[in-house]
Amino acid sequence: MNLRFLRTVVAVSQYPTFVAAGEAMGLSHSAVSVHIKTLEDELQITLVDRKKRPPVLTDRGIALVEHAQKIFEIVDDIKSLTHEETLIGSITMGVVPSTLVNLVPPAIASLRAAHPKLHIKIKTGLSADLAQQVRNRDLDMAVVTEPDRPLANLRAQVICTEPLQLLAPKSAQNMTEKELFANYQFIWFNRQTWAGQQIERHILDRKIHVESAMEVSALEAVESLVRHGIGISVVPQQMCAPKDRPDLTVRDFGSQDLARKLIMLDRNNNPRRRLSDALFDAFQNVISSGPDAQNAITDAPKI
Repeated sequence: MNLRFLRTVVAVSQYPTFVAAGEAMGLSHSAVSVHIKTLEDELQITLVDRKKRPPVLTDRGIALVEHAQKIFEIVDDIKSLTHEETLIGSITMGVVPSTLVNLVPPAIASLRAAHPKLHIKIKTGLSADLAQQVRNRDLDMAVVTEPDRPLANLRAQVICTEPLQLLAPKSAQNMTEKELFANYQFIWFNRQTWAGQQIERHILDRKIHVESAMEVSALEAVESLVRHGIGISVVPQQMCAPKDRPDLTVRDFGSQDLARKLIMLDRNNNPRRRLSDALFDAFQNVISSGPDAQNAITDAPKI
């Protein structure tokens, strides 16, 4: 079975017409038709319903596409075994949303610039969900918050440590920590996240009373709410984000050792380990070259 013909079928599933699929593949309309007809003759099934305009894949054609995509993932795994310096193939990575602003984009950009044949797909979600998807092989790797206990059958590499900070409006810069909690409502960072749960546990351990105002899933949204005087919050200092925020009151919260650790997870037997290791190195390069490189501590106790 010709792999190029299979790629043509996949392209037909992704584009509205044979002409568009052919242009994407560098083929003529007639060549696309020949590839499809050859596969139909070989498999003795109808892949395309030609009575419709434009022609569409049949149910068996759609099923073939699903199998073909799995085949190409295996082909990518085989290509990734090469000892050449150029990385080839595709990886699907899960990330917690807070890393998509300052950390993940420059790392991916630098890696793709060095390895243009490497394709990286991104999926966002909660740390617990992403970890399970890595375990289920739905994701090749994930950037998540480190949990309280080790994750079975997964390799975890610490990317960086983000100290906890207390955020308050600029107008509250002369207040003590006690006065801030007494005079402002508290904005929780999503407590369904591992980081949010760690923050809540630390506040409870310190017996700090808070008057809850709201719960928000995005760290950038938390900052904006605080900036506009809606309340105060405790959040991790995002790696590679600007440290100077003159429109906010920013203070260390608790011990400097209290922090969110970002880790990269992959399976112990990951066939794309060479690619995941290259991505981990890209994260380290971004951190070491960024303005907040001094915060890239990997041995601080977790909260």
